[in-house]
Amino acid sequence: MTQQWIWESENWPNFFINHELIMPHLLNTVRTVAPLVALSKELSPEKLAEFESKVLLDETLSTSSIEREYLDRDSVRSSIARHLGLPIVNMHDKRYESFTEAYFESIRTANQPLTADQLKKWHGMLFMDKPVLKTITIGAYRTQEMSVVSGHFGRNETVHFKAPCNSQACVQTYMHTFLEWLNNKQGFSDYLRAAIAKFWFVTIHPFDDGNGRLSRIIAERCLAEADYTDVRLYSLSSEIENRKSEYYDILEKSQKGLGDLTDWTIWFLHCVQAAAKTSLKRLEKIRAATQFWDKYRQQTFNNRQRKLLVRLLETSDFDDGIAKRKYKNLVSTSDATAARDLSELVSVGVLLTQGKGRSVKYFIDLS
Repeated sequence: MTQQWIWESENWPNFFINHELIMPHLLNTVRTVAPLVALSKELSPEKLAEFESKVLLDETLSTSSIEREYLDRDSVRSSIARHLGLPIVNMHDKRYESFTEAYFESIRTANQPLTADQLKKWHGMLFMDKPVLKTITIGAYRTQEMSVVSGHFGRNETVHFKAPCNSQACVQTYMHTFLEWLNNKQGFSDYLRAAIAKFWFVTIHPFDDGNGRLSRIIAERCLAEADYTDVRLYSLSSEIENRKSEYYDILEKSQKGLGDLTDWTIWFLHCVQAAAKTSLKRLEKIRAATQFWDKYRQQTFNNRQRKLLVRLLETSDFDDGIAKRKYKNLVSTSDATAARDLSELVSVGVLLTQGKGRSVKYFIDLS
């Protein structure tokens, strides 16, 4: 029989990677993440919690969006805030509590062995609201064969992947081997273990639904160990969502191979690097904002000026500067008041100007 899927190979599940090709990418990953971890240790517990809440919000929304499930942003934010002990602006929606709780439990216990019972528990927590349009087994391994198919049913169908096993006993055997390897932690950097674990889990496809999200949770656990922290500092799922087309292409290609995961692992490491770089910029903004408010703690700003400063410090909305007209619209004030506000901020050294006349733009001075 001609092999079509990776699990039909005699190598399965003995994956291999070209360490000589992988090593430069692994070293770049370590060098990219290290400054982020170091900078996070400079934050106060309160600031770190606020930072992690933003990372977890991105992660939660993105990991669901990849699976075409779109969550309510405010409800997720409130749920995360409650778990981190932060002020809750909106009432949290109980529908999202179990989802968030599963994620927190998985990360906070990253240094502990992962068991089948935990996975089944988290699967149940992902599906507290049972799907209406399809029947799935919740909190237990699947009992029948599984394929990833696109196109219209019965015509123009494309089978992107067919998972191994058509019985629960078979899935259980494959998952036992996977979990033994995952918990052994020998012979691999945790960054490489994260890449292989995500691929291996989603290839077994042990549940009727939710495999993508659980595979990313497992990868995040490995990354937490790689970073020597149980605080998530960057969102892997956000970066995968940004590269969704690439993700499906490299996954499908690797699932039809003989077990060489070199290309997959390099792609995964690039995602980690990009996610870490994005978070580092966000963290640097938080540090700059902290230093700014400390520097001007004796300075009085009116509510309009404070709104502008918060926007400049905490977002990238006006990285290229803000014109008087945009400031006027931002704070809903008159042309004269906007000019006076900006002039005051320039006079005390808070803002710098660039350009002349109507083309002048204002930048925050972080020196």
